[in-house]
Amino acid sequence: VGLHNPLAAALGRQGQSEWELARGLLGQLPKGALLLADRLHGCAAFAAETLTACTRVGSHFLIRARSNVKATVVRRCKDGSRLVRLPVRKKGNPNRILHWIEVREIRVRVGRKGHRSQELRLWTSLLDWQTSPARELAALYAQRWEHELYYRELKRQLRRSEVLQSHTLETAAQEIAALVLCSAL
Repeated sequence: VGLHNPLAAALGRQGQSEWELARGLLGQLPKGALLLADRLHGCAAFAAETLTACTRVGSHFLIRARSNVKATVVRRCKDGSRLVRLPVRKKGNPNRILHWIEVREIRVRVGRKGHRSQELRLWTSLLDWQTSPARELAALYAQRWEHELYYRELKRQLRRSEVLQSHTLETAAQEIAALVLCSAL
């Protein structure tokens, strides 16, 4: 989290969703990593694909779950987290459950001074609450926002317009790569 160096990147064509691009990047997940993802990816279908990818390479995930996803509690843990089962539903037919996955759910209340607090739901493949306490994982997820702030600052400092200056897909990829390289230096 502290290095801000991307491990992989994907460039999509017009009409290709961020969700679809993220699914493609799961194959590049390194061994021993902890993947942090925002609530765009906080559904059971993406969690299931991520769990498969993580298991394959010996990594784990911590995903901010969407608030409307229903989970079945399996067991409560002493750190306040709980093991839950999530139904993975068929795309286009939400009444059909394909299979279930089990993750650990952490609920944490966050807020800034002068703003109303809100509850976050985090799902993780780190099921042992003793080796991966909920408080530590919640703090780690909060550090993820450092990346959001970093990329916002990158756009403000190294770029002076809202759109890329490139005219082709290839030069746009080069422009983005140059921004990433400059930031890494």
